[in-house]
Amino acid sequence: MTSLPRVSVIMSVLNGEAFLRPAVESILGQTFRDFEFIVIDNASSDGTAGILDGYRDDRIVRLRNDDIRTLTQSLNRGLHAARGEYVARLDADDLAASERLGRQVAFLDANPDVVLVASHLRIIDETDRVIGHFRSPSEEAALYDDLAYRNPIGHSAAMFRRAPVLALGGYPPAYVFAQDLALWVMLAQRHARFGMIGDLLGDNREHSQRTTLSPAMALLRHRESIEIFETALRLPRLSDEARRRGRINLARLHCLLAGALMQSGDGTGAALELAHGIRLAPLFCVRRALAGRWRTALPDGRAAHS
Repeated sequence: MTSLPRVSVIMSVLNGEAFLRPAVESILGQTFRDFEFIVIDNASSDGTAGILDGYRDDRIVRLRNDDIRTLTQSLNRGLHAARGEYVARLDADDLAASERLGRQVAFLDANPDVVLVASHLRIIDETDRVIGHFRSPSEEAALYDDLAYRNPIGHSAAMFRRAPVLALGGYPPAYVFAQDLALWVMLAQRHARFGMIGDLLGDNREHSQRTTLSPAMALLRHRESIEIFETALRLPRLSDEARRRGRINLARLHCLLAGALMQSGDGTGAALELAHGIRLAPLFCVRRALAGRWRTALPDGRAAHS
């Protein structure tokens, strides 16, 4: 390994003993070797520290938070400690294919004007069984359009140039859950170019131990999503179809927020959010109301849990 690694891999873990070992070993087993692996223990109280103690690899850089911080805060701590030209992300319950880092480094080396590259992912359950796939457009214009209504870049599939992200201040600290999407939108606002490798280079794990959001946290997550997608809809080069789908997505999110407010006893706030949704996409909201599904969620990105 050179004195300065080409890549800094950043992982934050909070009580992740169930899936931490295979996640760590998927990085240590990469065919590309010139990296540092920054692991932030987010004040875990389970066996996380003991698992990390078992590795004797000088590429691992361990940090520990004195108390539990948001994922955004932990990632920014890792980002400011990173020394690599490129930064790769992996959640503590996900897996990286052995060739992932090498493929992404080669892409960024060959495309010096691209700031961020990602790949497709498999979706696995807690037994490693494949239950789905997360695919995104390979064409840059279509990838850009997707930002208007969904997160097309899996966080555990992303590698980006460190300097441009640090110049923005890192992950936006105001966002607890959707810090990755907020960062992608910030980069798009500054005309950063994105790339997509059209192969499956990792596994995103869905499992029962993922954090369940309290009603108060659900309110925060919906408000975060609305704010980020409102910003995304102001991106200048969106197609008309992307703007249409973006308005429908925002209407859905306002309905979700209305449902959460109703559950919390805030009927006035719920009515205002429903009015916002109807203003954005009246036919969509009426159809969902008639179908009894006005409070049903559609995935808008993965919740933070590390």
